[in-house]
Amino acid sequence: MAQCIYLIDDDEAIRCSLTALLATMGWETQSYESVQSFLESQSELRNLNGCLLLDIRMPGKSGITLLESWEQMGSTLPVIMMTGHGSIDLCRRAFKNGAFEFLTKPVDADLLIETVGAALEQQQQSQQLRENQADLQAKLATLSAREQEVMALIIQGKSNKEMARDLSLSPRTVEAHRASLFARLEINSLAKLIKIYGGLKGIT
Repeated sequence: MAQCIYLIDDDEAIRCSLTALLATMGWETQSYESVQSFLESQSELRNLNGCLLLDIRMPGKSGITLLESWEQMGSTLPVIMMTGHGSIDLCRRAFKNGAFEFLTKPVDADLLIETVGAALEQQQQSQQLRENQADLQAKLATLSAREQEVMALIIQGKSNKEMARDLSLSPRTVEAHRASLFARLEINSLAKLIKIYGGLKGIT
């Protein structure tokens, strides 16, 4: 899914100029005159890909109000705040609520392009990480309860003999479970097992 910049600003001239500027980088932009119009057109925020360029003060629901509920609404898009009436308190409030960056108007063109580029890169990396985590969890789900026990003990550094004793199994049976879980997880070494799965929640 291609990345998109979602621009929310009640000033039509700013929407047009920023859209034209971002287009010079080959970026797609969808612009909205209010938070409400954005929310009405995007029912599944968690599926959006790109970043949000958001004015702080607008009629109706403000940008800072949207930012404060952004994570609760299920979105992981980086949010770049813009304002022509900046203050230290407002800036602090924005960063406290997870803003990626805080820009003052008129926004410098080079700074905007640099900031948007960094936000898109961060979002892409985060998306890839989530996909990788989902893939790892899916593979873990294919393990039997016994294989999960063996895996947990392997990550703790137990030898086959120690695992056999702890699980009341023969060393040969432990080795069979070990080989099976390595095959299911599509890994071929202990080092990879620890590196890839050692930090996942649910493995103790």
